[in-house]
This record gives sequence, structure tokens and C-alpha cells, in this order.
Amino acid sequence: MIDIEERPIADRIEAIPDPSQCEFLLGRDEALSQLFDGYRSGRMHHAWLLSGPRGIGKASLAVMFAKFLFSNPQRDNIARSFDPDTITPEAHRQVAQGAHPQLLHLTRPWDQKGKRFKSQLSVEEIRRTQSFYGMTAGAGGWRVTIVDSIDDMNASAANALLKILEEPPRKSLFFVLSHATGRPLATIKSRCQQLPLQPLADHHIAEILGRFKIQASDADRQKAIQLSQGSVRRTIQLLESSMMKDYGIFETLMSRSATGDGNDWSAAHKIAENLSRRGQEDAFHLFEDLVTGWIGDQVRKNQQSRPSELAGWADVWDKAIRSSKLADAFNLDKKQVILSLFGDLFERNRRA
Repeated sequence: MIDIEERPIADRIEAIPDPSQCEFLLGRDEALSQLFDGYRSGRMHHAWLLSGPRGIGKASLAVMFAKFLFSNPQRDNIARSFDPDTITPEAHRQVAQGAHPQLLHLTRPWDQKGKRFKSQLSVEEIRRTQSFYGMTAGAGGWRVTIVDSIDDMNASAANALLKILEEPPRKSLFFVLSHATGRPLATIKSRCQQLPLQPLADHHIAEILGRFKIQASDADRQKAIQLSQGSVRRTIQLLESSMMKDYGIFETLMSRSATGDGNDWSAAHKIAENLSRRGQEDAFHLFEDLVTGWIGDQVRKNQQSRPSELAGWADVWDKAIRSSKLADAFNLDKKQVILSLFGDLFERNRRA
């Protein structure tokens, strides 16, 4: 395996450990029990589709169970329920260092020349499974592959993965991660046991922030958790960036039904400039997610309103979603994307 320092992990946040290094998992007892029961019964499905929003612990769940499997290769000797204390220090150390010979974690690869992560999990990455499963298995014989995530795969990579899932190697276990509901190919879904994960509860996120020693005021912490939609990743992104302030300005504008006067546009330009700076890509996407979520809330709140008002909100939501996709696909000017979004919102408020 390639050392973690030589092969950076896509979407990693400096403030928290990589899933391979995390020693605890909160809010996933039911999912762990389901995996454990399959293993203990001897009827373990070879592929599991872990689905749910980004940042709720899908990769951490997969890694945790992989460590358990490596530590308990003989199912006849295990207890009647999942016990994280049976994970051996050696299994944790090897996985945390990215050096366990029986674990393959596939993510978008690092482009050493361009000094950035590639936009897709390519077919070349999926083909790494050929050499991985061609090696002699260690004690117990179990080998685990984490595909993180299927949303990042192109058509060729998806077809290559499907071929492996149709003819899985002996004693192989695949965890296929998906952040977008309905995104995985039906053929891949049909080869996997479905294991949807719900967003984390607020008290679990609060405890995780404490364990990671994330510093923030009580008010900011509470607001970030409220906006996170059950995602630890999103909560920490909010607390570690200027996003809380920018989104607060957005909420203030919308609470007084801003229609685009001089002060409104001045605030909009300030937010757009902040989010279009180099290195603010994550903050840009987070702001878009928060705003489209806010628009979606307005649609739901106004379902009993007259059709024209409901259609106005739905039209703004549709434009926001399309502009977000186009910005990624064609590398559009992020400042202009944000300003266009504000323009649509101002126009909707004027009409209302």
C-alpha cells in the first residue's frame, strides 16, 4: 500500500483525522450491528452501498468495520455483538498509516504535476484492484476495498467496478460510498446490499467537535450544527472558515426581502469576492449548498401560497442548481455565479 503522506486523500480536512486514523465512531451502532450480523452469520454480502449526505461518517464506518474484520478473522470466536474494543492496536496502526496490505481505499487521485486532486475517480484507479486481489491474502484471508465515492466515477470506471462486483474475488468485501441519492447506476446498486445512513444527530456532532477539540463560541457552534444538516464535515467547514459571517449576511438580506438596491448589491459583492478567492473552492460550494437549501425551505414553507409565488421560488431554486453544475463543468467565474444567484433572488423579491 502507498503511504498516506505520499498519497493524499481527497476532501480531507486538516482539523480532523482522516477516517483511517479515527479511533471512534458515533451514531452508527445500528449500521455496525447490521454488518456484524452478516459477518457472524456467515452470510456476509460481498458488497455494501453506503449512502447518505457527505460528511456523516460513511468512510469512517467502512474503515472501522475493516479494522474489526482484520482483528477478528475467525467469526466462530467473536462475541454476540459488535465490540470496537476487539480491534487490535496493530490493525489500527497499519490502517491509520495507510499500510495495511488487505485494505484498498480508492479515491480521486492526486495529480502530482498539477498539485491538485483530479476531478474523477478514474478507471485506472478501479483497476488497482487487479493487483490488489492478485496478492496473497494475509491471516484470515479477508480483503476490503472502499470505493470513495461512486459519485466521482466516470462511465468507464463504473463499468470496471460493475465487472468486479459481478465476479467478486473470494473473501472480498466492497464498501461503495455514495453522497448523492439516486446517483449510483442501477446495475451497481443491484449488486450491493443497501445500507443508507441518516444524518447525525445534533448531540453526536457536538460530542465529535469536543473530541476533535474544535474551538468556537457556543453561539457559533450551535449555529453551525443547525446549518450542517447532520454533517460533521459541513459543521467544521463552517466553523473553520468565514462562511458563518457570509451566510449570516445572506440571511439578513433575505430576512428584509432585499430587492437589489445599492446596499444590497454592496453586500452581495462582498460575499462574492470572499468566495471567489483562490483556495476558497470548498467555501464556495458550501455557500451554494446552504443557499439552495434555504431556497428549498422557502418552497416547502410556501406550498399553500398562490401558484405564482410558489413557481417563483421553484424557478430560483432550479436556476441555482443549474448554475452550480455549470460552474463545476465549465470552470465558470465563481464571483459571477454568486452575483447571478443574488440577482435571481433580488428579482424574485421584487416580483413578490
